[in-house]
Amino acid sequence: MSYSKKNLQDAKNKLREENPSFFRGNSSRKKQVKKIIKNTQTPRKKIVKWNYKVNDVVRSTLSEEIGLIVSDNTYFGAKVEKNYYFVLFGCKVMKYDGSYLRVIWACNHDLY
Repeated sequence: MSYSKKNLQDAKNKLREENPSFFRGNSSRKKQVKKIIKNTQTPRKKIVKWNYKVNDVVRSTLSEEIGLIVSDNTYFGAKVEKNYYFVLFGCKVMKYDGSYLRVIWACNHDLY
């Protein structure tokens, strides 16, 4: 059985007259407070540092060429990011990421 709006309003008014505190503070809906959690920590990036040194003989895994590491961060004013090396392949110097290089012969720097 459905009630009209007028009948519902009359029933509410009657409840207010009988018990005025009935409608105070008792809401049929519950408030939901959403918590906003801010993630202030940035995820750490995994950085692999290669320990190649100058004058190490290396092989490129991309082109299978053999080369010599000339510099690790600066070459004639040109700078590179970490883990990049300037490698002499034949008659040209190229920038290579350390992950694409493999050591063939490492120069022992303690002897010098």
